[in-house]
Amino acid sequence: MNLRFCRAFIIALTVLTGSVSSLLAQRVMPAQPRVAAIVIDGVLSEPDWQRPPIGGFIQREPDEGMPSKEDSFVWISYDAEALYVAAKLCDRSPDSIVARLVRRDEGFDSDWFRVLLDANYDRLTGYMFGTNPTGSIADGLYYDDNKIDLSWDGVWSVGVKRDSVGWSVEFRIPFSQLRFERRDPFLMGIEFERRIYRRNEYSYLSLHPLNDQVRVSRWSQLVGIEGITPPKRIEFVPYVAATAKLVEHPPVHSFNKGRDDPYVLGRDYFAHIGADLKVGLTGDLTMDVALNPDFAQVEVDPAVVNLTAYETFFEEKRPFFLEGATILRFGRGGATSLMNFNWSDPIFFYSRRIGRAPQGKVSHVGFTNIPDRTTILGAAKVSGKTEGGWSLAALSAVTQREHGSVDSAGFRYEDEIEPLSVYTVIRAKREFNNSRHSIGLLGTYVERDTRTDGLAALLNRRAMTLGVDGWYSFDEQKEWILTGWSGISRVEGRADRIYALQHSSQHYFQRPDATHVSADSSAMSLSGWATRLWLSKDRGNLRINGALGIVHPSFELNDIGYHSKSDIINSHLYVAYSWFEPDRVFRYKSIGAAVLQEFNFGGLRTAHTYVALSNLMLLSYWGGYIFLGYDGESYDDRLTRGGPLSRLLSSVYTSMYFYSDSRKNVSGNLSLFASKNESGAWNVTSGLNLNLKPSKAVLVSVGPYLSRQLNMAQYVATINDPTAQHTYGNRYVFATLSQTTLAATVRLNVTFTPGLSLQLYAQPFIAVGDYDNLKELSQPGTYRFLTYGEGGSRIVRSGDLYEIDPDGPTGRAAPFLVTDRSFNIGSLKANVVLRWEFLPGSTLYGVWTNQKSFADTRGKVQIEDDLSTLLRDRPDNVFSIKLSYWISK
Repeated sequence: MNLRFCRAFIIALTVLTGSVSSLLAQRVMPAQPRVAAIVIDGVLSEPDWQRPPIGGFIQREPDEGMPSKEDSFVWISYDAEALYVAAKLCDRSPDSIVARLVRRDEGFDSDWFRVLLDANYDRLTGYMFGTNPTGSIADGLYYDDNKIDLSWDGVWSVGVKRDSVGWSVEFRIPFSQLRFERRDPFLMGIEFERRIYRRNEYSYLSLHPLNDQVRVSRWSQLVGIEGITPPKRIEFVPYVAATAKLVEHPPVHSFNKGRDDPYVLGRDYFAHIGADLKVGLTGDLTMDVALNPDFAQVEVDPAVVNLTAYETFFEEKRPFFLEGATILRFGRGGATSLMNFNWSDPIFFYSRRIGRAPQGKVSHVGFTNIPDRTTILGAAKVSGKTEGGWSLAALSAVTQREHGSVDSAGFRYEDEIEPLSVYTVIRAKREFNNSRHSIGLLGTYVERDTRTDGLAALLNRRAMTLGVDGWYSFDEQKEWILTGWSGISRVEGRADRIYALQHSSQHYFQRPDATHVSADSSAMSLSGWATRLWLSKDRGNLRINGALGIVHPSFELNDIGYHSKSDIINSHLYVAYSWFEPDRVFRYKSIGAAVLQEFNFGGLRTAHTYVALSNLMLLSYWGGYIFLGYDGESYDDRLTRGGPLSRLLSSVYTSMYFYSDSRKNVSGNLSLFASKNESGAWNVTSGLNLNLKPSKAVLVSVGPYLSRQLNMAQYVATINDPTAQHTYGNRYVFATLSQTTLAATVRLNVTFTPGLSLQLYAQPFIAVGDYDNLKELSQPGTYRFLTYGEGGSRIVRSGDLYEIDPDGPTGRAAPFLVTDRSFNIGSLKANVVLRWEFLPGSTLYGVWTNQKSFADTRGKVQIEDDLSTLLRDRPDNVFSIKLSYWISK
C-alpha cells in the first residue's frame, strides 16, 4: 500500500464520516471471517487485509473534530479462537515517526496505536491492547466508562512493520483473554486510538470531545461476528523462586556481649515454589487462585518520616491484588470529577492489610528473629459478570500464624506475634439504562484466632463492614450526576481491646471536654457508619461539584480497610470554568474556586477553607497550575491526641506545579508548596522531576525533594498530673519542631527488547528534626502555651533527658522526665529488576535489593556528615530469582 492509495480514500472517508455535527453518532464496524492464515508480523499481505478498510479518524487533540493529519485504515477479522486487527498508519514523513523501546505498560512516549474492545457490550468496561513502532506493548482494563487499570496483563500477540509510507501493525487477540457471555447476535464495542507523537495528535474513529470524559459508552459497534462460543479458560502459572540474604549483624544488648546473633548468619539462602491458577467458570466469571504467592519482584516502599498519630498509606504493588481489582473499588463511579477538600475517602478494602508485617511484639529482650511479613498461605478470587448484568467479585485469603523468637543470654523464647487470620471481600454491582445508573454492594469480613492474651488485647477478633454505592444520571448525556456511598462497620473483641481502640487516633473517645463521645471500658464491640454524596455537573465548559461527607465517631475500617479519622461532617462547593479552544497564547485554560466547611459531631467547626485555582497550558505544551488557599480559625480536636480542644489559627498557603513538553528528550516538572500560619509556623517544600532520554531505549528520571518546616506545637507527650486541673488532670507537652527533609528518587529504565528490560529504583533519604522550646497547653480551647523555664516553671537538660518541674520547687506538681525527640535519620533504598518475558505469559525475574540506614539524636542539619554516614555504612543485600511458566488449555 503506497501513499497515493492512502490519499485515495479521503473522499470516501468524508462521505462515511458525514458532517461534524454527526461525528458523535455511534459508527458500525463490520468484522469478516478469516479467509486465510494470518502471520502476525506487521506485513499486511494476507487476503483478509486486501478487503476495503475502515477509516475516517477524527482528532480529539490538537484540532478537535478535524480529520487526522495522517490517514489511518483498519481491518477486522476473526476465527473461532481469536479476533484479528490490522492497521495501516500512513505518514507523509515516515522518518519523523517516534519509536521508543519501553517495558510493558510503562507508557510508550512515542507514536502508538491502540485497539479498545468492550467485549461484554455493557458500554462501561473494556480492554485496551496497544503497541508502538518498536513492538513494545501495553494492555489494561477500562472501568466506569473512562478509567483505566494497567495492572492487567493479557496473553496476546502483535507484529509491527515500518515502511516508506508509515507503519503497519497486526494484532491477534485470543477470545480466551476476553470475558463475555454467548450472545446472538454477537456485539462488541470497539474503538481505535492513534497518537502521532511529534504533533501531539490523538485521533479516534469517533469524536471524543475535550469538554467531557465519556469513553467506552461512545465506542463504535462491532458487528458480523457469528458462531463464537466463550472458550474454556484454564491458565496455570507455576513458579519457583530462590533468595539469598546477605545482612549485617544488628547491635548487641549488653548482656549478650561476646555472643554472635544466632539468627543472623550473614548469609541465608532459601527457596520456595507456588502457583497461580485462573479458571473460567462461565462465559465471564473467572476464578483466580494463588498458592504461596511470591512478591520478590515488587518495588520497595519509599522512606518517610511520620510524626503524626496516623498510619502512613502505601500503594499496593503486588500483582495478585492489583490484577482485576477494578471491580473491588468502591464509592467513586459515575462522574469523573469527584472533588475532595480536606477529605480522604475511607477505603473499605485495603489489600495491604493481607500479608502485612506481624502486629504483635515479643515479650523478651535479646537477639530476635521477627518475620518482616505475614505468610499468605493461599488466596482466591472470583470475578466477572453474570448473564443478568451483575458484576461480581469475591476474594478470600488465609494468613498463617507467625511467631517471633528471642535469644536472651542463651535462653530461647518464642511468642506468637500474628494470629491465624481469614480475610474475605464480596462485591456486587450492576448498571442500568445504558450505564446512566448504578447500584452496588460491598461486604468485608475478618476473623482472627487470637488465642493469646497479648494478641487478644492488641487485635480485634472479628471485623465486618457492609456498604452500598452507586450513581444516578439525571439526563441521557450524563451531564448532571449524583454519586454516593454509605457504609456501616462493626468490630468485636475483648473489652480491653475495644477500650484501647476507642482511645486510638482514629477515635479519641477519651477527649475530656467532648460531650458527644466517651470511652466505655465494658464494651466488647464498636459499631459506626459513614456516607458521602457528590452532585456533579460533568460536561461542558462549566463544571460544578458539591459534596457532603459524614464519618460517625465509632466508624472503624482498619482491619481490612484504611481510614485515619472519624467524627467528621465535611462539605464543599466547587465551581470551575474551562476554555478548551486554543487562543494566541494558551492551548487550554481554566479557573476555579471552592469553599469548605467541616464540623465534628459535637457541633464544633473544625475547618473552614476558601481556595482559588487556575490551570494553564501554553501552545508550546508547557503549563502548570496555581492553587491559593486560606484556612480560617477553627477548633482542633486532634492536636492534643485525646486531650482537650485547642484552637487552630488561620493560615494561608499556595501550591504551584509547572511542567515542560514531555515529548522532548529533556523534560521535567517542578512543584512548590508554601504555607504560613498565624502562630508563626511555616512550611516550604519543593520537588523537581527531571526526565532524560539519552537513547530510544533508555529513560532516566531524577527527582530531588527538599522540605523545610517550622511547627510551633509538635506533640511530645501526655503526662498525668492531678494538679493540672486546668487541663483535666493531664499536662499536654509540645515542642517547637524545626524539620528538614532531603530526598531524591532515581529511576533508570533500559529496554533491550519489548520483552526484556532492566529497571533501577533508588531513593536516598535524610531527615533532621530539632525539638526545642518545650511547653504545655495552658488553657483548653485556645492556642496558648506555658513555656517551660518561664512563669516559675523549671527545665533542666541532662543528656537526652529533660527534667521538667511545671510549677517550680515550691509548687505542688511533681517533676517529670521527657526524652529529647530530636533526630537525624537516613536511608538508602535501591532495587534492580531484570524482567524477561521469554514466552507469552512466562517470565523470568532477577531482583537485587539493597538497603542501609542510620539513626541518631543530634537534631542538627549536617547534610555532608549524614551522607558520609549513609554511604559508609554496610548495606543489607537481598538477591532473588523467580521463574514462572504460563500453561493454558
